[in-house]
Amino acid sequence: MMTSVRKQNTLKQINRKVILNILRNSGELSITELSKEVNLSKPTLMTIMNYYIKNGLVVIVGKGNSTEEGGKKPNIYKFNEDGGYAVGMIISANKLSAVITNLKSKILDKISVTLKTDEEFDSVLKKIIDSYNNLVNNVNIDRKRIVGLAVGAYGITNFTEGKVIFSPHFPSWGKNLNLKEKILQQMPDEIPVIVDNHSRFQVFAEKILGLAKEKNNVVAIQAGIGLVAGVIIENEIKRGNHSLIGEIGHMIVDPEAREICACGGKGCFEAMVSTNRLLKMAKEKYKEYPDSTIFKENNPDAIDIYDIFDASNKGDRLALSLMDDMINWFGIGISNIILMYDPQIMIIQGIFTKAGEYFLENLREKINKISLFSIKRETEIKYSELGDQTGVLGAASYVLSNYFE
Repeated sequence: MMTSVRKQNTLKQINRKVILNILRNSGELSITELSKEVNLSKPTLMTIMNYYIKNGLVVIVGKGNSTEEGGKKPNIYKFNEDGGYAVGMIISANKLSAVITNLKSKILDKISVTLKTDEEFDSVLKKIIDSYNNLVNNVNIDRKRIVGLAVGAYGITNFTEGKVIFSPHFPSWGKNLNLKEKILQQMPDEIPVIVDNHSRFQVFAEKILGLAKEKNNVVAIQAGIGLVAGVIIENEIKRGNHSLIGEIGHMIVDPEAREICACGGKGCFEAMVSTNRLLKMAKEKYKEYPDSTIFKENNPDAIDIYDIFDASNKGDRLALSLMDDMINWFGIGISNIILMYDPQIMIIQGIFTKAGEYFLENLREKINKISLFSIKRETEIKYSELGDQTGVLGAASYVLSNYFE
């Protein structure tokens, strides 16, 4: 008898979730329109609607047209995107970024808090809790409607246990820090907490909100000072046995290189395409190219990465040479990634999205030259269009995805 009840309850929950997800994606519908979408009776659908209205996830927005036979006009139902809220955070090397969204991933408020170099964990934890409280208070919502918090950390993380195994930016935290447990101990509200590597939330954002909506196999790489990737295969985020999937920065692309990576290795992908290396090479070429538009202020120490990007798109000889070097190493690294994961699309995130057309077009050409013929034309290489909030938006969206599963 108990097994039968469990089956009935499970079926009821499945039916509820199916109906809610139809409303989330379809706009406004009547019971009659819903009954055409699913094989459920109108009385069952009415019961489900009343359940969700009571819980604030569905609202009645008006009346539809009556049938040709006349009778009462039917209620029109709509998913209540403000019936709940999710919080997403990213702990980067120098700041804590956070957003609160509604159930449609619309950002309602955001906060950014500066972090010191290798800031003590207790201090960062306080900033996490304070940021959470500030976001909730700023949007003036019912705390009972918060459905969860997701925190993305730089470094190696254990998603299952909610641990930061090691963070290169916060070595004082030690190893195997149970970030999830620490947050739950301080959290003022009883909500689910998720901890993962930031890159996985970034690729999830592309899948839910960005260029990968219609793709099953996706790799999103974030390049800048460091280099990391988020990987989705057959619509599932991949992490690996040791949580190392996506740590592409330490793949060797030039074993003869003199550049030493932060990991201690030579010729790592990350070291070869680092913005620090790009700026260093530019400064070293000042005497050889003093008239380059990169050095418009005649002070090589004053240049930034955008000076190089802008100059390359204007045809500056030094800038083109520097970007060609970047394109070479990016091309080798990305070609290897394509062979490993066979994605439909490779999405570039981070500061290199500002590099412009010269970088992207020549990168595609480089990859086409060194990739297998069968894959080179089919793998899209594009800049992300989600902007600076990709990580936090992906974290909040991951909370929502879990909630609606």
